[in-house]
Amino acid sequence: MSYKRLSGLDTVFLAAESPGNWLHVMAILILDPRSVPGGYSFDRFRDYVAKRLHLIPPMRCRLVEVPFGLAPPIWVDDPELDIDRHLRRAAVPPPGGPSELARLAAEMMERPLDRSRPLWEISMVEGVEGGQIALLAKLHHSMMDGMAGMQFMAALLSREPDISDPDPAEIESAEAIPSDLRLLADAAPNRLGRPLRLAKAGAQTLGRLLKHRLADRSADEFDAVEVPRMWLNAPSTPERSVSYISLPLDTARGIAHAHDATLNDVILSIVGGALRCELDRRDVLPDAPLVAAVPVSTHDEGDDLANAVSVMYVRLGTDVADPIERLHTIRDDARRAKHRQGSLFGNSASAWADAFLPYETAFLAGLTLDLGLLHHLPPLCNLVVSNIPGPPVPLYLGGARLMGIHPLGPIFDGMALNITVLSREDETLDFGLVALGRLIRDPWPLANALKASLEELSRAAGVADEPSSRSAS
Repeated sequence: MSYKRLSGLDTVFLAAESPGNWLHVMAILILDPRSVPGGYSFDRFRDYVAKRLHLIPPMRCRLVEVPFGLAPPIWVDDPELDIDRHLRRAAVPPPGGPSELARLAAEMMERPLDRSRPLWEISMVEGVEGGQIALLAKLHHSMMDGMAGMQFMAALLSREPDISDPDPAEIESAEAIPSDLRLLADAAPNRLGRPLRLAKAGAQTLGRLLKHRLADRSADEFDAVEVPRMWLNAPSTPERSVSYISLPLDTARGIAHAHDATLNDVILSIVGGALRCELDRRDVLPDAPLVAAVPVSTHDEGDDLANAVSVMYVRLGTDVADPIERLHTIRDDARRAKHRQGSLFGNSASAWADAFLPYETAFLAGLTLDLGLLHHLPPLCNLVVSNIPGPPVPLYLGGARLMGIHPLGPIFDGMALNITVLSREDETLDFGLVALGRLIRDPWPLANALKASLEELSRAAGVADEPSSRSAS
């Protein structure tokens, strides 16, 4: 029997779900169908996806829980896979602009995925302004993280508007779902290895704490990150709001080059400036700088599509008015954050996630959410900001030219905002914003504030601001 067992971190993304915390990720793909050979039709697109499912094993697999949560669940080929349960045709209300499309995406984010089926959905949206179409893709975070998501998209995207059939591949017929007794028997090695995993996690954490203790404090690499509890640290509910915008990548790179910074530093500075403007407009800007959780991929070459991620915490300089000073502050703190993340935290979180059994993880996650413990402890961060390297060349999906790809990450209890950005074609930074709907009903002012923040930063840096390919609405 062939199957893949989930990692501890993948299992956490399942256990931590609740009606206010659906842990799936999404993407809005804007497509120009004029390049489709023979013209676009939904049936032709459906056929295109169906013939490529064998290239993306997670899309063929469903989740099977081990009885009593005594070992992580497994992925098995779904013997009843029906693409029409996952791929749907939709239409955006007139006039089909960004606001209408984002509203459809928000509604899709508010609905959980059905765990009795493979954990993905795609809606092909017609009627987008300018004769365009859009693809809304939703995947559960337990399947893959942002970097792995790009590998997933690579199986559907091509460098040419070619819709010819892919090379055939031999796929074994899906086997019957294993019985509970078989699941328990196969899980025995996982349970027996638990003491070693606990010892490994404990030794790893102790070693890093000792290294931290002996570190040269004068280097200021391990300074404590104080996170202000503020407006964004709100209890999560199911409502979501979405906005998106594209900004010029060359401008951001020019700023980074001129100030000995990374592209990620500039992105964080853009976000910091936008948040300062928007929170000041709402009269909820705290005196202390907001802190972002910034996911860091730990994927090695040849990894599968499972989650492999660590997190660093960076101050966003929202207490600094001058954009250049804010960039320098973020640049320096990001360098310290890399030391904190690598030297102190490392992969300890993943090690502890692997050490716990799923029923323990589910119990702890449920207790934390039910008692609202996150709202009585100091917050770890105020929001999530994620940067994903995207395709550096023009791409096509089913023959349609890819005009934009806006990633939408999950929000968590106590963190009401996620801003994810993907670089595309060496031309644009495609931002996707997801917010707690009851707290931020209209996220478009914040999307527009990102554009204004980049313009302010580029003027101050003396870097020409190239026009963006798509503005928020």
